[in-house]
Amino acid sequence: MERPLRLDPPVDLNEHLVHRILYDRDPRLKIVCDKIAVRELIRERVGEAFVVPLLGVWSDPREIEWEALPERFVLKPNHGSGSVALVHGEPDRDPEALARQAADWLRDDYFDVSLEWGYRDLPRRILAEPMLDGEGGAAVTEAVAMTFGGKVAAIRVFTGGKGTPERSDTWFDRNGARLPFHSLKYQPGDYAIDPDTTARIIAAAEAVSEGFSHLRVDFYLTRDGLRIGELTPYCGAGLIPWNRRGCDNVFGRMWDDPDWIDRIDDLGAVIAASD
Repeated sequence: MERPLRLDPPVDLNEHLVHRILYDRDPRLKIVCDKIAVRELIRERVGEAFVVPLLGVWSDPREIEWEALPERFVLKPNHGSGSVALVHGEPDRDPEALARQAADWLRDDYFDVSLEWGYRDLPRRILAEPMLDGEGGAAVTEAVAMTFGGKVAAIRVFTGGKGTPERSDTWFDRNGARLPFHSLKYQPGDYAIDPDTTARIIAAAEAVSEGFSHLRVDFYLTRDGLRIGELTPYCGAGLIPWNRRGCDNVFGRMWDDPDWIDRIDDLGAVIAASD
C-alpha cells in the first residue's frame, strides 16, 4: 500500500482488516468463512428465503452424481473465496475436467493465500448450487453491503463478468445516492439502484451482521428476490486500493464508531474532506 502499517491501534479500514487477520480469533469467523456452515446463520437471522439452495455437498469429487445435477449449476469449494466453476449448459459440462478442478480445490487450505484465520483448517468440501438468474433471465447482479457494528455504511454493486475487463463497481450511500469513488481493481460503473432494493439490502444486511464489528454482506439480486451468497470478514485481505484515500480513512473510523454512520448526511462529502 506504499505507506507504514499502523496496528496499535489500526486506523484505516485496510489496517483494521490486517489487524483482524493477525489477531482476531472470534470462533464465529470459522462459521462465516465456511460456505456451508454460514447458511444456518443466514437462515436463523433473516430466513430461508435469503439462503442460496444447495444441490449437493461432497467430500470427494468422485462421489458427485453428475447426471442428477440440472443443466445449469455452479460448483465451488466451501472453504475458500473466488473459486467457482459455472456450468451454463452442455458445452461446460465436462465431468472429468470439473472433478479434476474440484480435487485441486480440496488440496488447498485457503488460509495459505492471505493467512486469514477464519479459513484455517476448515473441513474441505465441494458444493453445487443452482445457477441464479437476474430479472428477465439476464446475468445476476451482485451487490455487497459494507457493515460496521451491524450498520450498513455503503452499498457496492458489481456489473460485468468476474475476471473480465468489463468488471465495474458502483457505490451508493444508505439513501441510494451515487458515491464518487471506486476500487482501483475495477472500472467505475454506472449502475442505478432503486429505493426498494436499497431498503431491502439494508434491512437484511443489518440483521445478518448484528454483533460483528465488520462484515461485508454479499447479495445476489435475482429475479426471485435477494439471496445472500456469502459473508466476508476479510474484505480484500486488507489490500483494497481506493481511488480516494478518504474511503480508507472514513470506513476505518466507522469500524471504531459505528454510531457515526447515523450522523452522516453526505457520505461523499465526508470522504472528499478526508482525502
